[in-house]
Amino acid sequence: MKYRHLGTSDLQVSVIGVGNMSWPHCRFGVTPPHGTVVDQREIEQVVASALEAGINLFDTAEGYGRGMAEALLGEALRSLGKRKDAIIVTKVGPLFDSEVVDGRDTNLSKAHIFQRCEGSLKRLRTDCIDLYLAHRPDASTPIEETMSAMDELKRQGKIRHFGVSNFNDKQLGEALQHGPVVANQLSYNLVGRGIDAEVRPFCVKANVGIMAYSPLGKGILSGKYDENHLPPEEDYRHTKYYFAKENLPKYFALGRRCRELATQLNITVSQLALAWCLAQPGIAVVLPGSRDPAQARESAGAGDIVLPESVLAELNQV
Repeated sequence: MKYRHLGTSDLQVSVIGVGNMSWPHCRFGVTPPHGTVVDQREIEQVVASALEAGINLFDTAEGYGRGMAEALLGEALRSLGKRKDAIIVTKVGPLFDSEVVDGRDTNLSKAHIFQRCEGSLKRLRTDCIDLYLAHRPDASTPIEETMSAMDELKRQGKIRHFGVSNFNDKQLGEALQHGPVVANQLSYNLVGRGIDAEVRPFCVKANVGIMAYSPLGKGILSGKYDENHLPPEEDYRHTKYYFAKENLPKYFALGRRCRELATQLNITVSQLALAWCLAQPGIAVVLPGSRDPAQARESAGAGDIVLPESVLAELNQV
């Protein structure tokens, strides 16, 4: 496993992390039914396998399962006695259901951040969050107020570093005027390269590490979905442009070519997609979801793969 410094921070992170939005009942913004129970042993096995494979970064958010993802991660690390071996990333900001007032679905005010940070610390069973992210921009709160709140949390020892998620280059530039931002978590993969035009170059210039989420294109690049196997009609993936009917033919063609290249290189297609991400300037960490130990080990294997220049050139061109 390779490790990199994340932005300007002292965090030495594995280039492969574990995103836990794919854990049971941990979908973004979805409240688990009352009485929902998840087998904690299964989560512990995922976390233990990831750590054994060299992964030290675990990415979660209070919005994943409305706190359930944080609670599962915190309990797993406590039970395994591995909190000191893990770098915990969590996020704050989005509002859901009755919390939404007058259409405002994000709150990065100082009071809100302070309140929600306490909840995250409790669920994660820790006294300090290694990296705390603003989950998405809040047009109703001046960025200097948000940055001031994060600076105060750092002085209190409740967080080590602050970062953002889903910020464009302008929004990130405004935040940087008020203090250090060590990371920007963004969607990035072979079929979703929108940040290449402006955001990724800006992050490289500003030395803000990019944490790439959805690196497998919601299943298109992992081989999970193809022409003969699409997500159920009610699946949220159909709201993504990857799965728009007019886009599917070209993306499935790319998926087929990725499978051919992976076979030639004797790696899995998921590892090919992750290794491609890691080869792009500015990408510090990729965050595939890991629902079981086998997935965690497979993803970790991509952390040692260096793709041939000819393969990188072909994929970049495609």
